[in-house]
Amino acid sequence: MDTMKYFTKEINRGTILRYLSFFLILLFFLFSLGCKGPMTYINPSVDFSYIKRVAIAPIINLTNDKFAGEKVVNVVATEILRRGVFDVVEFGEVSKVLREEGMKPDNLVSKQLAARAGKRLNIEAILIGSVMQYGVSNIGGSSFPEVSISLKLVDVNSYTILWEATHNIKGASILDQLFGIRKDSIEDLCKDVVEEMIDTLFG
Repeated sequence: MDTMKYFTKEINRGTILRYLSFFLILLFFLFSLGCKGPMTYINPSVDFSYIKRVAIAPIINLTNDKFAGEKVVNVVATEILRRGVFDVVEFGEVSKVLREEGMKPDNLVSKQLAARAGKRLNIEAILIGSVMQYGVSNIGGSSFPEVSISLKLVDVNSYTILWEATHNIKGASILDQLFGIRKDSIEDLCKDVVEEMIDTLFG
């Protein structure tokens, strides 16, 4: 009888250890998936030193927050200026010139539009992009903030893509989502997304 209890106890202990190991491996795997950085491209043939002044076009807003585009533009401009690498044209002036040169409500910037605006704004490149997610997402009954942005820097004369990045961050790590430890604000996430994207350009 004692032998049977011993084997039962060992089996239970082994089962618990196996489940615990599996759970820890699963958490590590999920956490690794949540830690991916931006997907990015940098044109290998370009010397970025020729770029002195850039404009940020109105961001294409694909979210339910009607002000998401303006919020992203402000964060991007602030981050670029903070690096001190490029001068940035005031956003109101950029919007005015692009509208006068024929930009439509969809905020798409064509090659011809970029060239015309480039001359008037005295810029070498224009930053265009879109915000795909800026709000609260719900997965498995759990709510958390999420921000997803795509940006690209384009030469205004050749319309060559100089740099491009897409990034998405959820407001909590996998552990935080499982245990409800922390929630970040959407504004904080936006800053993190933009900073990590710009790092790939200036880093």
